[in-house]
Amino acid sequence: MGFARMIEHPDKYTKSMPRAMADDDIHRNLQFGPFELSSRERVLRRDGVVLPLGGRALDILIYLAGRPGEVIAKQELIDHVWSDVTVEEGSLRVHVAAIRKALGDGQFGNRYIANIKGRGYSFVGTVIPLTGNTESRNDKFRHQGRLPVRPVTMIGRETVVSEVSDKLRDERFVTLLGPGGIGKTTIALAVGRTAAEEFGGEVYFVDLESLTDPRHVAGAVATSLGLALKSKDPGLELVDLVRSQKLLVILDSCEHVIEAVALVAEQLYRETEQVYLLTTSRESLKVEGEHCYRVLPLDCPPDGSEQTANAILRYPAVQLFVRRVAARAGSVVLTDEEAPFVAEMCRKLDGLPLAIELAAGQVAALGLKNTVARFELLKLSHRTAVPRHRTLKATLDWSYNLLSDGERIVFRRIAPFVGHFTLEGARYVAGELGAGTGEIFDAIAGLVEKSLITTRIDETQAQYRLLDTTRAYALEKLEQHAEVDVVLRRHAEYVAGYLATPDLIRAKRCSNRRALRRDELDERRNHQAERKLHEITS
Repeated sequence: MGFARMIEHPDKYTKSMPRAMADDDIHRNLQFGPFELSSRERVLRRDGVVLPLGGRALDILIYLAGRPGEVIAKQELIDHVWSDVTVEEGSLRVHVAAIRKALGDGQFGNRYIANIKGRGYSFVGTVIPLTGNTESRNDKFRHQGRLPVRPVTMIGRETVVSEVSDKLRDERFVTLLGPGGIGKTTIALAVGRTAAEEFGGEVYFVDLESLTDPRHVAGAVATSLGLALKSKDPGLELVDLVRSQKLLVILDSCEHVIEAVALVAEQLYRETEQVYLLTTSRESLKVEGEHCYRVLPLDCPPDGSEQTANAILRYPAVQLFVRRVAARAGSVVLTDEEAPFVAEMCRKLDGLPLAIELAAGQVAALGLKNTVARFELLKLSHRTAVPRHRTLKATLDWSYNLLSDGERIVFRRIAPFVGHFTLEGARYVAGELGAGTGEIFDAIAGLVEKSLITTRIDETQAQYRLLDTTRAYALEKLEQHAEVDVVLRRHAEYVAGYLATPDLIRAKRCSNRRALRRDELDERRNHQAERKLHEITS
């Protein structure tokens, strides 16, 4: 009870603390990016120059920076800063705005104070204590303080983390590839924590999601490392500053500034010997030294397999689903009656961890049967996730907005295909409306590279597939562009022609009976889906 009260009103207990503790925790200097905050002197400096900041704003900044990664309730901040008067929440917002202006928060990809909707504020910059701590406490901080402080739910990825760690140790430069929501960031953080001791705690996480100007990539990396760049060639200056150090830099969400990230990453790889790089992206950087590791969906119970509770709980996708429902709704016991519905839902969600977590939230609120009855893939949501992960639609918007015009056209026009399809099928269905064969093939290759299409290679040809979540999004785009009728007609003509192809020719194409049966099943599903889509849109 006393400890809980101390957390709620820490200022009330400061005077009763032992002096050494008060000096250590309160009167210390903190560094974040190019800034140094002295709580003893009550000043904020940038590169040694004192910045003008009012007393209340300094109180807020000192309180937030002293607890990096924690979400501090607005009322707690008000009670701490204005303990002797009553003020409105608007006063807090004004002073937080002043702090952000002084820090240049949001500029050049730098973020220090985050507003956690409905909860409060959090200091999200990397904080390095400069004085007032013993060496052992600094060591502890270095092992944890430079990676985001966030709960991580990781199921079925132990082998992946081990393999990526080994590859990183051997090759120095690894990119985790995969579609949005597949868990690349979670895996990267797990690898970083695993490697922390090996790197003496010198592990740095660079979140590039909010960066909009590619010119500021090197600056964002430097800020995360606690460095300030001053030259006109920030990439070379960054290399010079870290050349002699052994450290691991994790570059997260690279795809929207990929050319700039590729340049910085290649410079760090070529010009240093002990800087290790782990990047996450929806497409590869395509530079010297990069070794790609494609992250696959979580395993789901196959259609037609045993569908009892015990049977499906052997699969990581189901384990994650049940755990996330339990986290929101309390203890959960999966029954044999419910098991087939859960297995089907995990298959519809393609084993994507983000999609499974979003669906679990609905099940916790509405129950399994109600969720299945009104299940809409693209409307699943998570209020406190990063913007690109709040809904499946937001995740796919992020990828779609990075496509070329030609890739967008082909992407939406291959939406009628259920299951696998060939380049020939894509050319036929997408090709009538202006794009040449070469352009279509290039677009398919681009969609594969950007992790929007999965691929498998048979003995004679490549087979492609849109994940069900991605296909639902592509169908929406097809309807928005008023191309449904003409594309469905082309798709129906292609399916009819395929089904009429002599068996011997089709068998030669597929090269074996197993591939033939698989293709026939996909084409029947395509035909059924085409009829259903026509009924819906007519």
